[in-house]
Amino acid sequence: MPEIYLSLLDRILTPVLLMLAVIFLLAGHNAPGGGFIAGLVVATAFLMQILARGDQFVRRLIGTYLQPAMGVGLLIALFSALTGIGNYGVFFQGIWWKISLGDFVLEFGSPTTFDIGVFLVVSAFVTSYLLELSRPAERAAK
Repeated sequence: MPEIYLSLLDRILTPVLLMLAVIFLLAGHNAPGGGFIAGLVVATAFLMQILARGDQFVRRLIGTYLQPAMGVGLLIALFSALTGIGNYGVFFQGIWWKISLGDFVLEFGSPTTFDIGVFLVVSAFVTSYLLELSRPAERAAK
């Protein structure tokens, strides 16, 4: 049974870790961070959930989505790497799109989509690894 302090830390740190992961993901190519680090931070948030609420809670919450997230992440990363070939004939060539929202202009590029793909793969893989690591520990404790 999880301790009370883990439950308290979970309620405080999980939202903070998820917001930090979004910052790392969006700041990836302009500052330290990116999809890999953001994926590790999200996996750490799920580790807090595993420790505080048990692995069965996390399995019910996201267990069925982990493998599809890895596949979608790989497809997104591959698509963003191949977009340069279609436009410039160069693999991994960055392409930028501008979306005008009134006076606000949003620039979105293929490096960001690549980071999103890496984020999905890393967060899903590490979380599934942590879930499998927590399984034998529960059997041994019983």
